[in-house]
Amino acid sequence: MSRPGLLLFLGLGSFLLLAACGLSDEPLPTQDVVVSIPWTVGEETSYTILDNDDEVLGTGVLRIDQEDGQLRLSQHYQNPDFDDRSSVLVDPETLKPVEGERVITGEHGVLRIEVHYSDGVAEIERIATEKGKDEERRIDRLDVPEHAYDTGASLFLWRTIPMQVDYRVAYRSMATAVVGTSQENRVTLRVLRQEAVEVPAGTFEAWRLEIRAPGGVKQTAWYSTDSARRLLKYDNGQNTFVLESVKEG
Repeated sequence: MSRPGLLLFLGLGSFLLLAACGLSDEPLPTQDVVVSIPWTVGEETSYTILDNDDEVLGTGVLRIDQEDGQLRLSQHYQNPDFDDRSSVLVDPETLKPVEGERVITGEHGVLRIEVHYSDGVAEIERIATEKGKDEERRIDRLDVPEHAYDTGASLFLWRTIPMQVDYRVAYRSMATAVVGTSQENRVTLRVLRQEAVEVPAGTFEAWRLEIRAPGGVKQTAWYSTDSARRLLKYDNGQNTFVLESVKEG
């Protein structure tokens, strides 16, 4: 994999892992965070992904589908060097996870990750296939605490909280389908203010949301102030997602 491809791979592959390991300056008790589901099934939003110099790294798509009475929340990131597809199957009302999957395809091989939630445990199987080498398999298990959501649902989950200035909430996040070691940790969210944000899709009024992570890491997401609460922009400290287009459900 070329160096630009590797950097994009690491940036996209790890951005939700960072968000998963949350830590707040003022610890809050964790709780279930979903208050209102703002989307319609079939919604698809497309993004351009930029580096810190505003150079284009790749593209991303978020999509919401219905599957056997559940919701499948999907993400697809790509550039010429790799393709990264992931999804989480969740309860349609609580967004608590049922299963997840991720497939990363690069120049030198494929990594497939399958996640199954059952009886308070998440079982994660990684299957790595590299050209010229034998297939490698690894299984990890994580206990699932109360108030926990899969990290792969984060960008969707954050749309469902009450958007009002200085609203704060904390929950547990399961970083399962990640390239490195699976883990669960605390996430703390804080709604900072309303402000205008300009992206390729236009200029919008947005709620600015702060996401706290360990080691002083701080990320920012902007969600529309209308009832759809769509993700307009997301800065994870490595890459920035900017909205290009919306396909209504």
